[in-house]
Amino acid sequence: MRIGFATVVLAVLAAGCSLDYGQTDLATEISEDTADSILFRVTHTVVRDGRPRFIVRSQRIEAFGQQRRQYLYGVEFEEIDAQGGSVTFGVADFAEYRTDTEDFDLSGNLRFYSAAEDAWLTAEYLFWENETRTLTSRPEETVVLERGDGAEIRGRGFVAEMARSMLRFEDGVSGTLVEEDRPE
Repeated sequence: MRIGFATVVLAVLAAGCSLDYGQTDLATEISEDTADSILFRVTHTVVRDGRPRFIVRSQRIEAFGQQRRQYLYGVEFEEIDAQGGSVTFGVADFAEYRTDTEDFDLSGNLRFYSAAEDAWLTAEYLFWENETRTLTSRPEETVVLERGDGAEIRGRGFVAEMARSMLRFEDGVSGTLVEEDRPE
């Protein structure tokens, strides 16, 4: 009777394996630094009143359930109006999403476009606080606003209060405003 090489290897491996893991709880042994899930090339659509309202695309998402955090890499964001048109579009290298508050830290090559304002916003870091609907920069970082008519404003300590439709800079404001021609 011939015993094949594969049979011998399987027998040796089986003898060395134990399927009795006893009291081991694998879930508690996983570090909090280890993502619960990692997803690639994700498109997430938020639907409200039966219509798409927001689309978030990411090259990679790491979810950490216990920390209530998601880390998104290579992020694109689009806000859709009731007619299906793009209202706002933006990109960022990285975003940290807090699932409990729906707040975002956005960083790296941020660039957002508002179709309604025909304006671009450029920054390296912004924080979105969902409850107050406020977008802020770090006090020392410069944010640039550029409109299609050639106006450009830059400054530090940027704050946008969306509920009041108000923008402000706390420091270092400079730029160019373009005045509309008025008939005399």
